[in-house]
Amino acid sequence: MTAVAAPAPAAREPRPVPWTRLAWVTWRQHRVALAGVAVLLGGLGLYLLITGLQIHSAYTAAVSCHPAGSAACDVISRPFASLYHTAQIVSGLLQVVPVLVGVFAGAPVLARELESGTFRFAWTQGCGRLRWAVAKLALLAVAVTAGAAAFSLLFSWYYQPFFAERLDGALAPQLFDLRAVDFAAWTLAAFALGAFAGVVIRRTVPAIVASLAAWTGLNFATALFLRKHYQTPLTIKGSPSYYNPPWVVSQWYTGPAGTPVSQQTIRNLIAHAPASVRNSVNPAEATAYLSAHHFTMWSAYQPESRFWPFQLIEGGWLLVLSLLLIGAAIWLVRRRA
Repeated sequence: MTAVAAPAPAAREPRPVPWTRLAWVTWRQHRVALAGVAVLLGGLGLYLLITGLQIHSAYTAAVSCHPAGSAACDVISRPFASLYHTAQIVSGLLQVVPVLVGVFAGAPVLARELESGTFRFAWTQGCGRLRWAVAKLALLAVAVTAGAAAFSLLFSWYYQPFFAERLDGALAPQLFDLRAVDFAAWTLAAFALGAFAGVVIRRTVPAIVASLAAWTGLNFATALFLRKHYQTPLTIKGSPSYYNPPWVVSQWYTGPAGTPVSQQTIRNLIAHAPASVRNSVNPAEATAYLSAHHFTMWSAYQPESRFWPFQLIEGGWLLVLSLLLIGAAIWLVRRRA
């Protein structure tokens, strides 16, 4: 007696791992790095909150004292002045926070698994190289960017009394990239540089060093050369009003013929000025002497009203750069890994 064998059922491909599970795995693998970012930003944020309350309290006491300029009001305003000097130091130290957060969170994301070889095991678990890279980079990029955005809001509140008192301008180079969207954009750019360097170099420590160097060069080039040209600077005779402190990007003199002259020419002219002009502590004396000899000072500046346009321009191109770097990192994972 013979029996007809039934055809074997076709083997079904395993279902891909859900994105929620990939996000959970990414959290489990990188929770130490995310905790480090939270501790760094949280600790600095707590300091800004405590010190900011002192700054706001001292500012309220200083502006509410009457009559202004009296000896009693000078005593009351001293704490606010001392806190301003401390805030300047703090703002300088905070310049390194975006690169520390971004690079040390971004460089090891893919480089660590590529370096150790564990990526081969990850790709056999139903996720594939594309989903593996996207899940890691997207979750961590959103996390560090959101944390940086919240921190920048806190810093803006912390520094607001000094802007209100006209001690600094909104476009001041040492403050501009710590506020609004710029701080988050530079943090995301550092993360993207670290992730891209990790895929290219495939070693964690060299990737960190390379991305640190690239971010530093990009940041300095932007602050020194690129940012001042986002919009054409305004030009006026003399210096802009200090009451609305702008960002003066350049100053020069023109001679009697209306053509620019060198600084050496101005120094030689001042050297032959009367002693009352040379020894005066008032810069207006030298300016008046130069004007009497038909030498005119000109200033090119960016007004404070351009703060948000500059923020959106810089944040926009940094976002595009970050997306390109992350996209290039994912493309390299698919093609080379």
